[in-house]
Amino acid sequence: MKRLFTLLLISFAALSCEMIDEKLDDFLGRDDSSVTTIANNQIWYTSTDGEIVEPYSGEYNNNADALTTFGVNIVSNTYVDGKGVIEFDGDVTTIGERAFDSCSSLTSVTIPDSVTAIGEWAFCGCDSLESVTIPDSVTEIGGFAFLSCVSLTSVTIGDSVTTIGGWAFEYCSSLRSVTIGDSVTTIGMATFGNCSSLTSVTIPDSVTTIGMDAFYGCRCLQEFKGKFASEDGRCLIFDGLLNAFAIGCGATEYTIPDSVTTIGNDAFAECYSLTSVTIPDSVTTIGICAFLSCSSLTSVTIPDSVTTIGTCAFYGCSSLESVTICDSVTEIGDVAFSNCVSLTSVYCKATIPPAGGDYMFSYNASGRKIYVPMESVEAYKSAYGWSDYVDDIVGYNF
Repeated sequence: MKRLFTLLLISFAALSCEMIDEKLDDFLGRDDSSVTTIANNQIWYTSTDGEIVEPYSGEYNNNADALTTFGVNIVSNTYVDGKGVIEFDGDVTTIGERAFDSCSSLTSVTIPDSVTAIGEWAFCGCDSLESVTIPDSVTEIGGFAFLSCVSLTSVTIGDSVTTIGGWAFEYCSSLRSVTIGDSVTTIGMATFGNCSSLTSVTIPDSVTTIGMDAFYGCRCLQEFKGKFASEDGRCLIFDGLLNAFAIGCGATEYTIPDSVTTIGNDAFAECYSLTSVTIPDSVTTIGICAFLSCSSLTSVTIPDSVTTIGTCAFYGCSSLESVTICDSVTEIGDVAFSNCVSLTSVYCKATIPPAGGDYMFSYNASGRKIYVPMESVEAYKSAYGWSDYVDDIVGYNF
């Protein structure tokens, strides 16, 4: 074999470098077909059943309106030797709104370099889609673009993308890794919400905005890296807002960093392992559903700096036994402590009853007491929101 290889090299001596490479490829069985640049007037794909996938084109299965979806008209759509090819009468410039919406047999897509935008709902509900190649030419990924692509395991977002729309990858429950390009400035609301297999994410320095709930329900998320990550990697914090907590880290106790002024909506939601949390004096606002369903949380003290406790803030904290509300709180949202079935002691220090929402606490909680300043008992019993708990309200010397 060695001698044959030597003879082949001698015979190649008079050939050009390109020809030698081709000969060696043939001899050694090398296959570079995986590195492929497709024509700009084509989209390649595969499907689970080896059948043609019909894209949406203004009306389902009606290619007459393809201009609204791809910027050009479809000429042909064939599936041969395990590969589907959609060919157009010009360069594809966009994967438009709902282009492949609910194409449940679609397993992979290769997008040409001429495409600059992936529209809203473009691949929504493609529940067999395992991989997608997003070329560097794309600058925008629209909202809901890959919503509920439950088989998608990894995504690389190119260096030209500046905006990832809201809910773009929500409910991609198999997504384990995501690479965000260095040009991204905006990560929208709930962009990676409920990506329950995602373990780590790195935020590039280019990002300036991260929407609420961007990583809500990421049950396996263990750490944040890069820009806005807290020193311990547990939180995303920017401009004083704690946007998200890595609930997959398994923390039982946590002290929120002093740099936080607002605990954002859903920030600790469904962090089932958390038994206690220390809120620093820097915090002024506890957001909507901030500690929703933290079912192991047993006690919490609201510091003197807090003025607002949002709607649903501690809803469903079923192990919460005691809560102390400081005298600076002026507003408590609807169902803030509702369905906290173990809550027996509420200490509210404010002389003037905070503006109370509907169903702040669970009704008919056996043995529960709401302790308020002695001089304010009657005020609490007659205040909106508090008057529903007349039998629970008692005076207390703070």
